[in-house]
Amino acid sequence: MDRLAVFFALLIAAYFGFQFWLLYRTRNQQGRPAPELSDLLDPLLLAKPRLVFYFWSPACPMCGQVTRVIDGLLESRDDIVKINAMEQPELARRFRVMGTPTLLSVSDGRIQRILVGAKSEKAIRELVG
Repeated sequence: MDRLAVFFALLIAAYFGFQFWLLYRTRNQQGRPAPELSDLLDPLLLAKPRLVFYFWSPACPMCGQVTRVIDGLLESRDDIVKINAMEQPELARRFRVMGTPTLLSVSDGRIQRILVGAKSEKAIRELVG
C-alpha cells in the first residue's frame, strides 16, 4: 500500500510540475519577437500594428467559454485572429502554443502578453483592449 501511495504522489507531483513548466515556458515568451508568419497569414492582416491571436481546439472543453467571448468581439474587431490549432498546427508551433485556449497579444512585432487557459470575460477584454 505504501508503494501505491508513493506512486500516486509522484504522479501528482509530475503532473503539477509539467503544468508549471508549460506555464513558465509560455510566459517566458512575453517581450520576445513574434515569429515570421508571412507564409501562413495574409500580409494585409500582418501589416496591422497590433494583433491578438486566439488559439483554440474543438476537443478543448475549456475553449467554449473563451470562444463565446472572442466570437462576440470578432463581430466588431478586425485585429483578432481566431486559429483552430488542430487545423493550423504550424502556426501554433511557431508561437510555441502548448495548450488551448491561448491568447497572445502581438504589438510592434513583439509578443506583449499571453493568457493560457480559461479566463474571465473581463481578463479577455483587458488583453484585447
